[in-house]
Amino acid sequence: MLQLSLLTKLLFCATVCQLCDVLELKCAPDHHVSLLRLARILGHCGAWFSAAILRISVDQWLKFSLVGHTFYEKRMDRKNYYQLLSKLGRV
Repeated sequence: MLQLSLLTKLLFCATVCQLCDVLELKCAPDHHVSLLRLARILGHCGAWFSAAILRISVDQWLKFSLVGHTFYEKRMDRKNYYQLLSKLGRV
């Protein structure tokens, strides 16, 4: 998984660099492209890019991401904040 994450980030960097070069060549000579600003804008569109690559809707991608990365897995060794908080409410 780490290798996939690293390769995805490298692919993103290469894509941003190529797009930056294309925009620099196509734009007026007095307007220059900011590599960091372009990367930030494209980074904000990550959900749409991921959904397009996976051929699913953005809604499906967000549901998958939220379920996979928002909730705690079940563990017996310790309690998370909300488990402890709910225990305090039960007297």
